[in-house]
Formats: sequence, C-alpha cells, structure tokens
Amino acid sequence: MSPTEWFAWGQILFGALACIPFLAQDWRNRSWIARYPMPSCPPASAGELPQMTIIVCVLDEAEVIEGKLADLSKQDYPRDLLEVLVVDTGSTDRTLTLVEDWKRKDDDLGPLIRCLSTGGMTGKSAGVNLGLSEASVDSEVILLSDADSRLAKGALERVGRWFLNPDIGAVCGRQNPLGPDGEPHEGPDAYRTFYNRSREAESRCDSTPIFDGSLAAYRRSAITAGVLEGANADDSQLALEVRKQGLRAIHDSELRFFEATPTSLKGMHLQRVRRAQGLVRHLWRNNGLMFSRDMGSMPRIMRSLFFSHVKMPFFVLAALACGVALMCAPLYAAAPPDGMDYLLLVLDLGLLALFAISWLVDGIQPNRWRTIHAPVLSFIHAMWVLFWVHLRILSGTPSHVWQPVQEVRESISRFDQRTD
Repeated sequence: MSPTEWFAWGQILFGALACIPFLAQDWRNRSWIARYPMPSCPPASAGELPQMTIIVCVLDEAEVIEGKLADLSKQDYPRDLLEVLVVDTGSTDRTLTLVEDWKRKDDDLGPLIRCLSTGGMTGKSAGVNLGLSEASVDSEVILLSDADSRLAKGALERVGRWFLNPDIGAVCGRQNPLGPDGEPHEGPDAYRTFYNRSREAESRCDSTPIFDGSLAAYRRSAITAGVLEGANADDSQLALEVRKQGLRAIHDSELRFFEATPTSLKGMHLQRVRRAQGLVRHLWRNNGLMFSRDMGSMPRIMRSLFFSHVKMPFFVLAALACGVALMCAPLYAAAPPDGMDYLLLVLDLGLLALFAISWLVDGIQPNRWRTIHAPVLSFIHAMWVLFWVHLRILSGTPSHVWQPVQEVRESISRFDQRTD
C-alpha cells in the first residue's frame, strides 16, 4: 500500500477505537435511564431536616462574594440547622473584609457565618479539609459550594430532604450555564447534554464518581477522611469515598445551580485544564475499582470513565495525526500518487476545509454555524486538554492553586444584578 493508504487506514482504525466505545457508552447510558428508576427524595417538614454546614472556599473573590452570601440568605432553610464556613485559601484582596462587613449588616445569615483561613496559598482542597475539621459536630450534612455559583430556589431544602433517605450518602446538582450577559443559556448544549445524561444514568444504576463542587453535599458519617490535598477533584474524591462506605452518590437533575461558562478560548482552556487534571488524577488513583467484585455496577462505570478520559484522547489525537499525515503524504511520496491517493486526499482536505470555514464564519454568523461546528471543535479541544493534562501530570506540574477566570466573575456579577 502507498503511504497515503497507510495513513488513511490509520485514521480509520484510531477513529473507530475512539468512537465505537464512546457511542456504545452513550447507548448504555440511555438504556440505564430507561431501565432503572431514580432513588426517591423524601418529603419533609422543617423539623425533620438535618443540620447542615455549608463550606465556601475563596481566593480573591471580592467581586462575587457578597452576591454569594446574598444568594445563600435567600434560601429557605431553618436557620437553627445551618452554618456557613467561608474558608480563605490565600486571598490578597478584600474578600474577608467584605464577608465581615456582611456579617455585621445581615441579621439573618450574618450570625451563622464563620471565617477561617488556611494561612497561605494552599489550594481549595486544603480549604475543604479545614472546613471539614471545623464544621459543627452536630452537622449531619456537609455542602460544598463555590463563590462564583448561585443556587436555584429551594436547593438547600431539597438537599436536606435527600439525606432523609438512608441509602443516599452524597448528592450533587445540575448546572444551568450562564452566558457573558448573565442570562441562562437557551437551547441544547451537546457536551452538557451528554454529561448530564451520563451522570443521571450512573446515578440510576449505582452511583456517579464524578461530582460538581459548585453544589455537592455529603453525609458527614460517610466521610471517614478528608481529601488528598494537591490532587484537586475534592468533590469527586468525597463522592467516591461515600460509595466505598456502601452508600449511593447521585446526580439530581432537579437540583439546580447557576454557573457562568467561559466563552473565550483562553478562559475555556484554563477552566478545562484545571478540572481535567484533577479528574484524570482521580481516575488513575482509583483505577483498581475497575476490577472490584464487591461494588455493584461501579467497576463498569469506572471502566467507561477511564476509557473516555484516559484512553480516548490518545486515539482521537492519533486519528487526527494520521489525517494530517494523509494530507502531507503525496508531497513526499517517491512515486506519483494514484487515483485512490487523490480521492483520500480530497476527502481529508474537504473535512479540514469544513472546519476552517465554519470557524471563520462563526465570527460573522454565529447563530447559523454554531450548532454545526461548535460541538465538534469543543470535542476536539476537550480531547486535547485531556491529553495535555497527562503531560502536565507526568511532568509534575501542579494545578491545586488557580486564579478564577475573570469573565466568569463578570458574568456572575451581571446575573446578581439581574436577580437583585
């Protein structure tokens, strides 16, 4: 075979290795959703709700922290069953000053807030551990929430009700993404739809080992230890610890929170790298669960997640590399390319042209083209990020300390202004 044909077959092979298991995984998720019911969220009166500690870790959050406290104060949860720990992880701005001012001005939530500090630039995981150690001994539920996220009405009450079900050890919410103007995104989002379907399917069948720390709650008695500092993914670490204790960790699609989504390439890349590095390390650290015989369906779930986050990026990038080589092969061939070479080259150049044109036109007519190319480009970028974080991990590059993305803060500030 000619070099062109070798690269063409390589592109087909690696593409199949990436796509077929991925599509099979989505088919399995759909079948699980159709087959298994969700656990029940019991009704409850105010007197039955558990005592709860909310931990908010902060790092230079002066632009959004007042909005966060205002958001929590709107939640209808018995005040005698609530405490809020604001844990500073090295702020150099006025974050803690604003929190102290809020405490003095607000007679409702103010007395329930305590400020803690890790004593330096330590990262969120260290803040979570400090919050866990300082939480009231009477708190049955520990809830993690980010300073730049906002909770839907009734979210705390729904969280409390979940823990009246003795089988539930952890629950996380579903993101409502916000645009740059602070308005919730309208219309479908391919990645978010797949993500939510996966988490719901895992929750119905057994448990999900992937949590979103913007709204994640845990049964205190099921957390036997803190999180591994410097590893990130503290929310998912705790979710898997809960499952190891024999309880279920679920994603509740009716438990909502609002969070801004970066729209710039730089902002999206920074956010994805930080989250992906923690998640990849989380999966590698717990890869032994893929073959466990005493955890129900969790081994199957862990195997599929390990494939999509660890193996799949290498197959996708190998397929893309073969595609690039396929376009270059005729230029370096010893013999003139034959008809098949030309056909394969034209097909590959056609795909490349489609991506390039759709990217360029997006800046002129985003509404027409975004639905065509954005999911594809977002998918390729996600695969590159997962590949890149493996290189970061191998090189020992840490990601436990990060600066929040400025456009996310601006978006959530606009959301606060709209909801005041």
